[in-house]
Amino acid sequence: MRVRFWGVRGSVPWATSSSIGYGCNTPCVEIRNERTGAVLILDAGSGIVGLGEALGSEPRAIPILLTHCHWDHLQGLPFFSQFYQAGTTATIWTPVLKHADPAWLDTLFRQPFFPVPIEALPSRPAIALVPPRETVIGGFRIHAQPLTHPGCALAYRIQGDTGDVVYATDHEFGDQAVDDGLAEFCKGAAAVILDAHYTPEELPSHKGQGHGSWKQCAEFAAASGARRLWLFHHKPGRTDVELAAIEARAREVFPATTAAGEGDTFEV
Repeated sequence: MRVRFWGVRGSVPWATSSSIGYGCNTPCVEIRNERTGAVLILDAGSGIVGLGEALGSEPRAIPILLTHCHWDHLQGLPFFSQFYQAGTTATIWTPVLKHADPAWLDTLFRQPFFPVPIEALPSRPAIALVPPRETVIGGFRIHAQPLTHPGCALAYRIQGDTGDVVYATDHEFGDQAVDDGLAEFCKGAAAVILDAHYTPEELPSHKGQGHGSWKQCAEFAAASGARRLWLFHHKPGRTDVELAAIEARAREVFPATTAAGEGDTFEV
């Protein structure tokens, strides 16, 4: 199982000369089963645009698994090239969240927000709900776990042949019951991808906004027995120099830490 990052920023894309090294796009992660060729897409931030181009025009089944419906995790959907190519069988899997109707995803494609209605797409995506239990999506066995985030969000554990990957972006540590559940969920994973939006110094002034710090992530990964940590959902405006410094400090807590950058890949 190979994992590739296509978007690693949180909130909004951020493209400046001082931040381009780690990438400017919002969350999107590709998981590919090298044995079967199956592809699973985690979140549809602006990073999904580049992924769509890389997938090419070959007809295929494409599951897109959303953690939640905040804008930075959806904004790339109307620009995903496979929707405009006949022969693609795409399904957008969305959690069952409080105050959220999956039909709202259609709004992204409607005027005045977008010029191409969803009915006009050559490969209109289906909408499916993530069941509250272990499930198989696109050939990948997946478990879900609630996170602490405004409006709620889900973490996913994707089972691989030689280890599991946990994708737990958009989580605020502090609710002991939720944190304990996430710790059990991550136990022994080959890799965990965690929300490190803030520094410890920034965190107190952003309480309730649903994000964590790099230090919390490093301490959590060390306690969970995970083999590797990827810091993710970088704050807009965080420069390449700052992210490299964060990575170095996090490695003092948990040596197997990497600040995720666009184009980074790893295998499980």
